[in-house]
Amino acid sequence: MLVVTKKKRVFALVLIFALVFAGCKNPAGGGNVDNSNVVPNIDSEVRACFNLVNQFRTGNEAWYWNQDNATKTNLVGKLGRLTLDEDLCRAAQIRANEIVTKFSHTRPDGTSCKTVLTELSIPWNNRGENIAAGYSSGSQTFNQWKEDSENHDGQGHRRNMLGDFTKIGIAYTYNANSQYRYYWAMILTK
Repeated sequence: MLVVTKKKRVFALVLIFALVFAGCKNPAGGGNVDNSNVVPNIDSEVRACFNLVNQFRTGNEAWYWNQDNATKTNLVGKLGRLTLDEDLCRAAQIRANEIVTKFSHTRPDGTSCKTVLTELSIPWNNRGENIAAGYSSGSQTFNQWKEDSENHDGQGHRRNMLGDFTKIGIAYTYNANSQYRYYWAMILTK
């Protein structure tokens, strides 16, 4: 029979806390996190979102509103499929983890979202980022990014998915103690 004393519970909580924050280089100074061991979870939800993005790019809905909100840029038949890239999925996982605490294209350390690519030595000529929160499934998140009923100003995520890119990384994280619980990031590059 296992007897768990209060002292053992406290030790276990301290150990868990230490393991969670083991990657922090400077916990007292705002926490620059060591992302060298972040592994993306390329599961069925990520793959579902990835497949929907490619269907969108190569299907009959590949368009977005122009700034006049009366005419559209039609890209039907003009876009290729994206490649799901593990390095970009890792970068997206880092960003998904970061947006739990700061839901922004600016990273918690105040730098641009594109700096995650530099940190991971991922080359790019063109890049885009989509972030989202609140949905547990890849299909719901894709539909959130698709922005069907938005005008030009509200279709930034849509334009990213239809942009001049060849690779994509998608990731999400779950945090039960946060406002939206599910946080998604998509990074696109060429």
